[in-house]
Amino acid sequence: MDKRGNMQLKAALSALCQILPGSAWNPETFRRAKFNRPEACPEFWKLLHCVFTQIYERNENKIVENQVMYVKSVLRNQGYGRSAFYNLPCDGTEGSRELLLAFSWLLDKLNLLERLLEVNRVKLGDEIKCQRELSPKENGDVFSSDKQQIHIRYLVWLNGKLQLCWRTLHGAHQEKCALLNKIHSYTRGCHVDQNIKHFSFVETDLVQQPESSIKLLELLECENSLLQTYLEWKQVEPVYWKWMESVLESVCEDEQMLSDQKNKNHFFPSVLYHNANICSIDIDTLISCTTELGNQLQELVFLMESAWHGKVKVLENKHSCKELHVTGKKIKIEACKKTKDLKLQHRYITKIHSILRLFFKDSFEIKKGVVPNDPGIIFAAELIAQIQRAEAELKAEFQMLLEECQHRLDSIMDQFDGIICMAHAKKK
Repeated sequence: MDKRGNMQLKAALSALCQILPGSAWNPETFRRAKFNRPEACPEFWKLLHCVFTQIYERNENKIVENQVMYVKSVLRNQGYGRSAFYNLPCDGTEGSRELLLAFSWLLDKLNLLERLLEVNRVKLGDEIKCQRELSPKENGDVFSSDKQQIHIRYLVWLNGKLQLCWRTLHGAHQEKCALLNKIHSYTRGCHVDQNIKHFSFVETDLVQQPESSIKLLELLECENSLLQTYLEWKQVEPVYWKWMESVLESVCEDEQMLSDQKNKNHFFPSVLYHNANICSIDIDTLISCTTELGNQLQELVFLMESAWHGKVKVLENKHSCKELHVTGKKIKIEACKKTKDLKLQHRYITKIHSILRLFFKDSFEIKKGVVPNDPGIIFAAELIAQIQRAEAELKAEFQMLLEECQHRLDSIMDQFDGIICMAHAKKK
């Protein structure tokens, strides 16, 4: 890389370090990580842990082993599949290049910087978070073999505790919405923006406590600085990914050298040759088992196809082609209707599963159409009505399926004489 390229790379790494949370990160850490220097490992583990604690809103852990386990568990949940990363020691002293690869994967896969900017933005107090992404446990391997033997009473207790937490959270959300409704209704007509017409929580607090405006101004200046740095980063981002290509080339070269060394005879004693022979025998056994299972699967598929063809012929004998055509058309229309509902639900879900700001609009304004024509606006009354309609349709479909199952059970039980079946009433 020439001098100009080095300057561009330095600018890209500097902009990236300014956006990342925590203490001031050194761009040289990334350069050292490219050459797999061990002195870059502790800072990189700390960086990844700090990023995840901000995104998932967890408390920081000062113990290095816990930080390493937590970062590995998060990356495993996100689908990072490089085994060399998970084989790194828990003391955080090796593998700085692997950490650089994992960080870059997060940068591209999860839109890491955008999520950090969203978390660190200045809140107006009127936002409602409709969905929170779950974070893994601190200890990492929660489902290890020594923890699978959990008593059923403990699971019931956890379920009850979870339900209590959900009720408490729901109550807190209701109380927050009630307080915001009071603020919005009491301050109507005070805002200069006619689309909003009322103060937010922060604006109301500024009216009551003007001295807090200094702190708010500092927060806004900090956010503005981050946004400006992010715009600078977007301009030099291709330089970073071009540099990461050279990092990947270095990784491939090292892995190729390691593979060549392993292929040399003097690196393999007789014990390893014996183990290799055992592995080859095991692989041959697995191949034969896989082939046998594939043949059995093909036979099973052929039998199922034959059974289905037989059922179709029985239906053709019982009904005419016209009736079958009408039935198939009805099924197709019903399937299209259900998929259409699912598409509409997906559109609403992608809207509401985010951080939303609440605005006060009375029924008169909605009826008169005195609302901004913005496709991103979601009306709570409309959303509640849609959910209630979907609930009624699902209940009706459930009742119909319940009656069909009851008729089938009655027809089956008619074949057994002298047997009495008693239905167990479910408690509401």
